[in-house]
Amino acid sequence: MNEVLKVKDISKVFYNYKSEFKRVLSWFISIKKPEKNITVLKGVSFNLSAGEMVGLLGVNGAGKTTLLKIISGITNQTSGEFFLNGSVSSILELGIGFHPELSGKQNAINMMRLMGYQTFHGDQSIEDIEQFASIGEHFDMPVRSYSSGMQVRVAFAIAIAFRPDLLIIDEALSVGDEFFRSKCIKKIKEFQNKGTAILFVSHDTGAVKSFCSRAILLEGGLLVKDASPDEVINYYVRNQI
Repeated sequence: MNEVLKVKDISKVFYNYKSEFKRVLSWFISIKKPEKNITVLKGVSFNLSAGEMVGLLGVNGAGKTTLLKIISGITNQTSGEFFLNGSVSSILELGIGFHPELSGKQNAINMMRLMGYQTFHGDQSIEDIEQFASIGEHFDMPVRSYSSGMQVRVAFAIAIAFRPDLLIIDEALSVGDEFFRSKCIKKIKEFQNKGTAILFVSHDTGAVKSFCSRAILLEGGLLVKDASPDEVINYYVRNQI
């Protein structure tokens, strides 16, 4: 199968400086080493093929979200590289990228433009987003008034407005009602059948077993297991006891 994503030796180090001035100064000139370095990813490598759905597991702080932000282009790796063959759409931390004072519709328009799609109020894609989110009149209300479930509905609807080559989902399906989760899963399967690769992050091991053909486990920033969901989950559970 065609490879959509190749991640090669990705590492990420966060630097803590004594002041914000020194942090900004470090962007332009070489200064003394920061007070503390925090390494959150250590030489992570894996590939993801078209139509493949891979679960990404790990306890909080294992480096999952940082890895997803690097692949999504939100932050940069410290070393290593990744190759993305095509477009990527991500649903990361709840409400990330949303302006709380703007309506769901206004946020949808802004997000679509940031993703490189030219859109406007009467565009069919916005109507599709509104229909998929199914939050009624709230779509025209400020996001600050939304529940977490409403935010996920709009975020997911934006992410799947156009079929990406890589879809990244970080715990989004754990929020919201059963009807909407079923609706999302149906859309994910539709994309997968058309060749979209999916990186699925969840603490729900049952969901990973049900939906994924492969799983990856991160521990302390290291990729420690890349195998079938059953093998990875059994290893994961044993090491949490």
